[in-house]
Amino acid sequence: MKIIFTSALLSSAVLLAACESKWQKLPDDQLAAKASDCAAIADPSSAMIQVCKNVTRECERRRDNGVYIC
Repeated sequence: MKIIFTSALLSSAVLLAACESKWQKLPDDQLAAKASDCAAIADPSSAMIQVCKNVTRECERRRDNGVYIC
């Protein structure tokens, strides 16, 4: 079950990583959840590392705009 969840999360994250505008359109609560998921991964794959970098970048962009969600 954990493998299916991880695969689904990774697949959706990779699809979202393909376009920066999709990260910007992601609702605050979903972005915060993805940031939390990234923080919980002990040994991420190279693809997940890139996804987490994108999440971090979007969190920082929103923080610069006064939105402190993650």
